[in-house]
Amino acid sequence: MTRIEHLTESGLLARITPGLTQGADVELGPGDDAAVVRLASPRLVITTDTLTEGHDFLLDGTTPAWIGHKAAVQNLADVAAMGARPQAVVVSVSAPRETGAALLEGISAGLAERCARDSVSVVGGDLGAADALSITVTAVGALAVDQEPITRSGARPGQVLAVGSDLLGRSAAGLALVLAGAGNDPDEDWARGLVAWHDAPDPDLSLGWTQCPGRARAMIDVSDGLARDGGRLAVASGVEIDLDREVLGRDVERLATSAQRIGERTGERIDPWEWVLGSGEEHALLATFDPGDVPSGFRTIGIVRAAQAGARGSEEGTALRMDGQPIADLGFDHFG
Repeated sequence: MTRIEHLTESGLLARITPGLTQGADVELGPGDDAAVVRLASPRLVITTDTLTEGHDFLLDGTTPAWIGHKAAVQNLADVAAMGARPQAVVVSVSAPRETGAALLEGISAGLAERCARDSVSVVGGDLGAADALSITVTAVGALAVDQEPITRSGARPGQVLAVGSDLLGRSAAGLALVLAGAGNDPDEDWARGLVAWHDAPDPDLSLGWTQCPGRARAMIDVSDGLARDGGRLAVASGVEIDLDREVLGRDVERLATSAQRIGERTGERIDPWEWVLGSGEEHALLATFDPGDVPSGFRTIGIVRAAQAGARGSEEGTALRMDGQPIADLGFDHFG
């Protein structure tokens, strides 16, 4: 195995950069001190996020290409959640010296492939040595000159809440399988699909810039779970959101058998409601729309109501409800 300590930085870059295809908007790509990209408009949308080994992924429960895919999706989703179209990303990778070069090549290939599907260029980045593997991606997108960004604060009573996914909870189910030791090679089709969605979530992010401008009133991506992110949207807007138990119950029913099977593997009792409400790293778009104006690709899962007198606060769990009752504190918190 060729380890990165056997290669110079230039030698490793020579293996990685040829696979980073560039769009027509890139004047100068990887290889110089910085890239030069012709922007679609003067209004930038910028975001950054990091994946760290042991916190955000386990090497024995994923593949290099999936790591790169997830690193791309979590950043492209943030741009899409503003209603903007992503244009380019830069990537910083830090890794122990004994890391195999093939691992970094695989991460680069997975990231480039996922970006290319949305015509996003990978225009450069940085390589460095570290005690643990981490991948930081910074994504830039563009808003049209006359386009308002879609923020978390635009939800109003009477609107409906909709999600750009036909099933919530898959990522949490996949994580349960990874932690149960069924990461790289689960032996059943149902398990493979769940692990794949956790390690390489694949929602339709193009909904954010093709369907939502001028229609979505507030938007966020489901990175930390429906309960937490839906609550964040409600708090930012000063409203309450009441989830539709019947609609989400269909997701629970679809995941019930998987919960039972995973529970048999782990000896734990698993409630699939916790997956549907608390699954992070789904990265589906969650938005509010006027009634009757929910675009294709979204399904309605709740309704926006006025905040109850004295109930408005900063806690997500008090602003998101189901059947009128506050949702339990579910979802992911880096420091929770």
